[in-house]
Amino acid sequence: MKILRAAAAATILLTGISAHAEPERATLIRGARVFDGSGAPAVVENVLVRGERIVAVAPKLRAPRGARVIDARGLTLTPGLHDLHTHLRSPAYDAPDDMAKSWAGYLVNGVTSVNDYSVSGEMLAPIREMSAPGGIPAPHLQLAIRLGVPGGHGTEFGWGNFFTMQVATPRAAHVAMAQALPYRPDVIKVFADGWRYGRDADLNSMNEPTLAAIVADAHKAGLPVITHTVTLEGAKVAAAAGVDAVGHGVGDVLVDDELIGLMKAHHTAYIATLVVYEPQEDRTFDPGEWASFTPPEQARETARIAKPAAPIPAYEAKRWAIMQENIRRLKAAGIPIGIGTDAGIEGVYHGPGALREISWLSKLGLTPSEALVAATSGSAAIIGQDKDHGRIAAGQRADLVLYAGQPDQRIADLWKVSRVFVAGREAPLAALRAALASSTPTALPVHKMAGPIDSGVRSDGRTDLDTLPVESTEAGVDHSHLDFVRPDEGADRRLFMVAHLGARPRPFAQLILPLTRGAVELADARGFTGVAFDARGAGDYVMMFDSYGLDDDARFKAGFTAGAATREIRLPFSAFRGSKDGAVLDLASLRALIVRLQGEPGGKAWLQLSNIRFY
Repeated sequence: MKILRAAAAATILLTGISAHAEPERATLIRGARVFDGSGAPAVVENVLVRGERIVAVAPKLRAPRGARVIDARGLTLTPGLHDLHTHLRSPAYDAPDDMAKSWAGYLVNGVTSVNDYSVSGEMLAPIREMSAPGGIPAPHLQLAIRLGVPGGHGTEFGWGNFFTMQVATPRAAHVAMAQALPYRPDVIKVFADGWRYGRDADLNSMNEPTLAAIVADAHKAGLPVITHTVTLEGAKVAAAAGVDAVGHGVGDVLVDDELIGLMKAHHTAYIATLVVYEPQEDRTFDPGEWASFTPPEQARETARIAKPAAPIPAYEAKRWAIMQENIRRLKAAGIPIGIGTDAGIEGVYHGPGALREISWLSKLGLTPSEALVAATSGSAAIIGQDKDHGRIAAGQRADLVLYAGQPDQRIADLWKVSRVFVAGREAPLAALRAALASSTPTALPVHKMAGPIDSGVRSDGRTDLDTLPVESTEAGVDHSHLDFVRPDEGADRRLFMVAHLGARPRPFAQLILPLTRGAVELADARGFTGVAFDARGAGDYVMMFDSYGLDDDARFKAGFTAGAATREIRLPFSAFRGSKDGAVLDLASLRALIVRLQGEPGGKAWLQLSNIRFY
C-alpha cells in the first residue's frame, strides 16, 4: 500500500501543484515582450496557451471564454531554460540527497528542462511517477543511463556496474545498450575521457569503435548521446563517433581546426559546464544570484568568503583560461553551444548554476540574446527536441518564463523570475521557495512492507518486492568487485555472493536489496521487530539500512557472523546503530537493505543468504 508522509513542506508542494488550473483551461498572457527563442528581437505580443501547448502568438488575441488572463505588460516572456548536465541527487554541499528540492531550485530560477546524470535504470520509473503532473513539482526530467569503460571515470566511486555500465568493445556496447534501452532512458551519458586534469593519474578512455557502437544503438532508438569529454583528443574521438554533444569542454589545450571540422561534419555540439571549472577561491555573486541561494548555500558561501582567499592552483588557472578561450573559438566557428552545469557537484547549485552558466557565455562572446538562444532553442536542438519546445510558437510545449526585466538585453535580469510555466501549468513559486528555505526533507511516497524481502520465489532475479539486487563497493580505481548468483532452477534459490577485495585499506563489497524500485521511494517497516535471514559463510559481516535523510556514513549498521552450517539469524532493529549519539532508526524512511562483505586487501570473501524478511 502506498501512502504519503505528512510533512508540512511537501504538503504545501503537493497541494500547490494539484490546485493548478485544469490542463485544458486556456491561459492568455497579454502584452509581454516576447523573446521567442529564435534570436529575433523581442516584440510585444499576446500568447495563448491551452493545455500543454501554445496555440497562438499574435499582437492581438481575444481571450476564450473562461480563460485565465495574465497581464504581462512591462514583463518579458521567454521559453523555459535548459540545463543539460545535472546530478539531481547531490545537493552541491554536505547534506543528504533531496531530489525534490533540487527540482524546486530549477523551477524558481526559470529552468524547465534538465538532464539528470545521477540515476540508474531502475530509478527511472519511480522518478517519473513522482514527478508526473499532480505529483511533486519538477521541471521536465531527461533521465540518463550512464556508460563508461572499465577503469574509467564514472566507475571509480564504488556505485557498481549497474550505475555506470562498463564496456570496452563494440560487442560489449551492444549488449549493454540492449540492457539499458528497455528502461526507456531519455539520454545516454558516456564517460569517454579519462584525463584527470593533470592533478591525478589519468583513468582509462573509451575508444572510438566502442563509442560509435553506443551512438548507433542510441540514435536508432531516437536518443541523444552526450559524453564526458575534457581533452582535445577525447573530443575528436567523440565527434568522430557521432555523439550529439561533448560535455564539460576541452580543458587541456586550445581547440584546433581538425576538431572544429569533425564537429561540423558530425553535427556535434558543445556543452562546456564552465561553472564547475570556474575557480571558487575568488568567486563572487551579484545580488540577484545571492538572493536565489537557499539558506544552506548562503551559509556555505558566507563561510568561504569569511576566510582568507586561497591561491588558485596553477592547473586550475590554466584550464580555466583555456576553457574560456575555447568558447570564443567555437562560437566564432559556428559550433552549437548548449547550457550545462554539472550541478550537484560541490559548489554548483541547482538552478542558480544554470543562470550563472548563461551569464558566463554572455561574457565570452555571446550577446545576451545569443546566450538565451543557447539556453532555450539551442539546448532543445542538442537533445533533438527543438520541434517540441524551446521556442514561443504555435504548437510548441508551453514551457515559459516571465521576467520583471529584459534578460535578452541585460543578462542580470535572468534573476528577476516572476512566473514559470511547465507544459502550461504554472509552478507554485511561493510554495517552492518556502520548501527550499525549510530544513524539512521533502515527503516522498511510502510503501508499507509486508514482511518478505527476498525469499527466492521469483524466477527473474528480482526480489519479492519487485526490486533488482545490485552491487556496490568502496571507492577507488582499484576497488573491490562483487559477483552474486542464485540457481535458475529448482526450489533452492539462495543468493550466493563472492567478493574480490580491492587494494585499499579496509576494502569491502556489498549487495544492495532495494526495498522500493531503485531505492527511490520509501519503505515503512513499522510493526516489525527486525530482519531475519538464513546465512552460511566464513566470518564476520555487516548489515545496514540505506535511509532517507541520512548520509552514507550515517547509516545504521549491525554486525553478524556466519559459519559453514546454514543457520537462521535474527537482527532486531535495536541492534542497528547509527554513527551519531542518540540517533534513532526511522523505520518509515527506509530505502534499501545492504549486506557488506569485507576482509583483507587482495583477498576474497563469500556469503550465502536466503529467506530474507522482516519479522
